[in-house]
Amino acid sequence: MNLPINGIIKATRHWLHNNNNEDVITQLLNVIKTSMQQNYFQFNDTFYQPEKGIAMGSPISGTMAEIYLQYVEANYIKQWWETDEIIYYKRYVDDILIIYNNQKINKDRIEKEINKIDKNLEFKMTPESNNIIHYLDLTLQRRSNNIELSIYRKPHSWAEKSV
Repeated sequence: MNLPINGIIKATRHWLHNNNNEDVITQLLNVIKTSMQQNYFQFNDTFYQPEKGIAMGSPISGTMAEIYLQYVEANYIKQWWETDEIIYYKRYVDDILIIYNNQKINKDRIEKEINKIDKNLEFKMTPESNNIIHYLDLTLQRRSNNIELSIYRKPHSWAEKSV
């Protein structure tokens, strides 16, 4: 995931606003902005600086991702939850499972609205196929009145090669 720095700063300002005075907020946002602008990573003995967002594996990336995604949930997803358009919502880091009421909202509208939040944020939905969807290491299979869970193992390209 490539998190937008401006979105992270906006989300951090939002969360800090309720608990701190403006001087503390300004100072902390400047520290975070400076840290993220000094965002380099090394690959094959060469240093790179991403054009946008935070490099994966950066010590600050997990915390900033959580701040940003909680902001998105509170300011965009929450309204669908409150109107019962989304029936179930769970997130693990940046993997999201959504069960929605297809009488009130559809996959295309959810995807379109979330992708309007920030031009650097790309949300792609994987719909269920034959009443089955894989989420993290689980296979969820929809039955008439329940959901069955089983362990899902992603196929590896090396495992498919014959010897």
